[in-house]
Amino acid sequence: MKLALLFIKRGLVTLAIVSLLAIGLVGWIGSSRLLTPERRQLQDYHEEILGAPADFGVEVTRHAARSGTPYLEVMPASHPGRARKSRALRTALSHSSISLPPWGQTFGTVILLHGHGSRKEDHLPISERFCAAGFRCILPDLPGHGESPLASATFGAREVGLIEELTEEVQRNEPHSPMFLFGISQGGAIAILTAARDPDRWAGVVSVAAFSSLDRVVLDSARSLHPVADQLSPLLYHSVATVSRLRVGLNPAAIRPVNAASRLTLPSMIVHGDSDHYIPLEQGLAIFERIPSEKKQFYTVAGGNHGRVLAKDSVNLYPAICAFMLDALEP
Repeated sequence: MKLALLFIKRGLVTLAIVSLLAIGLVGWIGSSRLLTPERRQLQDYHEEILGAPADFGVEVTRHAARSGTPYLEVMPASHPGRARKSRALRTALSHSSISLPPWGQTFGTVILLHGHGSRKEDHLPISERFCAAGFRCILPDLPGHGESPLASATFGAREVGLIEELTEEVQRNEPHSPMFLFGISQGGAIAILTAARDPDRWAGVVSVAAFSSLDRVVLDSARSLHPVADQLSPLLYHSVATVSRLRVGLNPAAIRPVNAASRLTLPSMIVHGDSDHYIPLEQGLAIFERIPSEKKQFYTVAGGNHGRVLAKDSVNLYPAICAFMLDALEP
């Protein structure tokens, strides 16, 4: 009997050790996906735009900030080629009372922040439209992405300061250019966090498909792994969160754009797809409801999911975003 109890105790201890190791392994793998996603390589369409930018209505130059952050400066071309997207955008805006600058001239600057697992060149097609409306575009690689020398993403904990430093640098050439923030998903959350820290610094912010709090994203991701994981998701979340804190000091529960939204006294536009199952529409609405600015706008993309929220309604959405930013310049 005693021998049987001894075997049971040893079995339970072994099971506990194996369970702890498994949970720790999940924490490491989960934190790696969160902090160090696979770096996306240049795509054919990136190369096409970079190889003949005037054909797309833009001029592109490469830079590196003092922090080492690589970024692209995208300007409207004075003599554009076919520039299909650019011309379509200008045609759409011309149907309203909005006045556009001549080709090659700008009204302001937009800092474009990419999503998790993306890179700066992914925003080149977006820049085609923004440049056509009269905006200089700055496209940085965020930490842990693209060609950034920084190894890990921190979803705003480190990025906000880097964006502020980058903004100071790019403003040297155009010190009076109004500055806007634009971001998608992770980038949209960081745009909100950055704008909230110093609202008077920015002319406006546009956030697309942003999460309301990072801990909710991590928890929902854990639940989606396996039916069993749904029951263990709180434990798995805490494992990922603990390892993330140990590795880079990131506490997912502290990254809360929904709280930062209460400090957005500047013109603010929130865009979200109503078919986004990764970050549901309700999270975008929660952010919007907290914004105190009198100049705020919510744009629902009908049928838009998380990955293609901009592409789903591009004919109407891009003119709406550009019109919002141009209107924000009005006194």
